Amino acid sequence: MDLGGLSDLNLSELQQYLGSMNFPADKQEVASHAESNDAPQAVVAQIRNSAIERFDSPEEVLQAVRGR
Repeated sequence: MDLGGLSDLNLSELQQYLGSMNFPADKQEVASHAESNDAPQAVVAQIRNSAIERFDSPEEVLQAVRGR
């Protein structure tokens, strides 16, 4: 998946990568969780590189992954 495709990522797809993640959560924790649930590397990288250190919801993670 290229970065252009990340803007098409929807919440239900992201939820699959996050699994049973509890929020609020530290961004490294979110990234590790996504990685262990086979999220594309581009998604994991966007989470890790986000300016947000702590996510309060899956929606917030989605915005960060989409680069908004």
